[in-house]
Amino acid sequence: MPVSPQEIGGRLDRLRERMAAAGLDAVLVGDRYDYWYLTGHQTREIEKVMRPMLFIVPASGAPSAVVYRQQGPALQRTVPDVRLFGYEDVPFDTGLLVEALADAGLAGARLGLELGPNHRLGLPYTQLQEVLAALPGITIADAAPILDDLMLHKTAYEIATLKAAADLSLGAFHAALDRFEVGMTETGFARLVGAEIAAAGSVLDVAGHVSTYTTAGPGTHPIGVGDTIWCDFGGSLEGYQADIGRRVVIGRPSAEQLAVQDTVAELFRRSLAAVRPGALASDVARACSAAMVDAGLPPLGGRKRIGHGLGLNAGEAPSLGLEDHTVLDPGVVICIEPRFFLPSGEKVHIEDVVVVTEDGFDFISQGAERLLVVDA
Repeated sequence: MPVSPQEIGGRLDRLRERMAAAGLDAVLVGDRYDYWYLTGHQTREIEKVMRPMLFIVPASGAPSAVVYRQQGPALQRTVPDVRLFGYEDVPFDTGLLVEALADAGLAGARLGLELGPNHRLGLPYTQLQEVLAALPGITIADAAPILDDLMLHKTAYEIATLKAAADLSLGAFHAALDRFEVGMTETGFARLVGAEIAAAGSVLDVAGHVSTYTTAGPGTHPIGVGDTIWCDFGGSLEGYQADIGRRVVIGRPSAEQLAVQDTVAELFRRSLAAVRPGALASDVARACSAAMVDAGLPPLGGRKRIGHGLGLNAGEAPSLGLEDHTVLDPGVVICIEPRFFLPSGEKVHIEDVVVVTEDGFDFISQGAERLLVVDA
């Protein structure tokens, strides 16, 4: 379900509301995730840092874009009224950005830029200085807080797309388990999961992820009966990421394996019980920390987290840690992923995704509490 111009238009309207409250005349973005979010134009060209892809949202009127010329038509599909300033190739000419800002009446604007800790400027600092020198009437401010707030609150489209990405990824993971054979290596299994995610329709231009660990030993060792596989995985749809963690045992689980799963499942359940509208991200972390102590595990450290937000970026705000006091409003999507290490060094970790609702939460992915078993 491709993003529609109406969805993008709604995002721009909500951004302008926040701009007005922050006293900004315009916002300029070039960070990959901010650009993708505000334009719906998911292009790999933005990864080529010598070719900036810049999007300007004024307080009123049509947005402007300074982009690699070949990308203009694709951008117009999601932002039909965009004013295009296309360039041919490298090196990037900062004069084109100066022209775009002046053309939009922003030569004396208070311009919001991506200056916050979770953002990156879409052009080099030296080039930004060239633009500011050419337009000395511009003053700059940090747009990161309003961008963060905008992206924190997911729309119905975003939630549905995240759910579809999770369903795709879970289906692919179970298809990989169906094809697992005793003697396969960890590397081989990871490649199998990745292949199944791709075959299920994950967007190749927006990379998913597959991380694994097995008790068999290094990645080249064959996995045998009694071994445990941990996998953190996810594909993407329309740029929206899945992020899921599962534990699998080959053959009949031992009492110890079942007990370990019961422990991490209890951490997950107690974390989940703290998720409700108006709660803080740190409340979820404290609930997990208390459960860890009850289980005889060390409490969370000050900077350790047991989850995070999810969207176009696989690691968005908030962080479910003791120091993050973000309010969990309806529409906030979070991954809950308690973890600990066994004395053997084995990482125990499960993960599912939920969205905060008006009366609690809904699952975007589900099933992490259950230890999966592969017959052998």
